[in-house]
Amino acid sequence: MIINYLITNIKAHREKSISAETQIGIANNITVTDVERDDKFKILKFTFKFEAAFTGNGSDDIGKIVIEGFIAYTGDNMDKIYSKWEEEKKLDESVTEEILQASLNISILEAMSIAKMLQLPSILPLPKISPAPGEEKNEKKKK
Repeated sequence: MIINYLITNIKAHREKSISAETQIGIANNITVTDVERDDKFKILKFTFKFEAAFTGNGSDDIGKIVIEGFIAYTGDNMDKIYSKWEEEKKLDESVTEEILQASLNISILEAMSIAKMLQLPSILPLPKISPAPGEEKNEKKKK
């Protein structure tokens, strides 16, 4: 069970000028970089790194956001999880989805705010409203 998290480092940059015609691509990646045992608090600390790279018209680097932090986890199978990490540098299947999803959720929320401040596109597509079938015709009749 995840009991807490902390963002420990944020790095972000944007090129000074991006032309209006630039087609921007975004590549996101989340990685667990380390797992530590904290016997004092009886937790595992999963250290993560999130990267969002913004490229324009092919491969031009126009911006990047990197967020690092850790997730504090406790549970019955901590010894098994830690042993697998120490031996194979892989997450145990029992926590993979939970840890990666939490890391991604934490990072995406922060990255969206940072992207807005840097005037870069949103990390995730925002919902679009489209009229229901027939609604558009009714609007035209009213005019």
